[in-house]
Amino acid sequence: MSNATLDANKALVLAHCEAVTNRHDPDAIRTQLTPDFFDHASGKMMSADEVSAHSALLHESFANLSVVAECLVAERDIVAGRFIWRGIHRGPWRGIARTGRHVEFRGMTFWRVRDGRICERWAEIDFAEAERQLTT
Repeated sequence: MSNATLDANKALVLAHCEAVTNRHDPDAIRTQLTPDFFDHASGKMMSADEVSAHSALLHESFANLSVVAECLVAERDIVAGRFIWRGIHRGPWRGIARTGRHVEFRGMTFWRVRDGRICERWAEIDFAEAERQLTT
């Protein structure tokens, strides 16, 4: 695979992070995902509209929600990254009522890219750390 393709795959993943987390842009999400997108973290195929709805819920729960890539690596059709999510807890999340607290948590996510669109995602995100920050 050429360096240009690997760079394009990384750019797609960063644009997807921007669309889902930093801006909540349903139109961009629709262009970034294949119709058969499979999210291994949720264990199911998800439509772009379902991913967008998930993004909307995150933005309802966290003000100033953002994600930053600490590291991004591409090989063949996979892009892997280590990320930091930040936000201010403004609404219910995972059964935790609004606290107004700043939260910061990390995780690693892998995406498979096919024909310039994301077709699979695997995520290991430290939600336990986020919950700890909101409950202690």
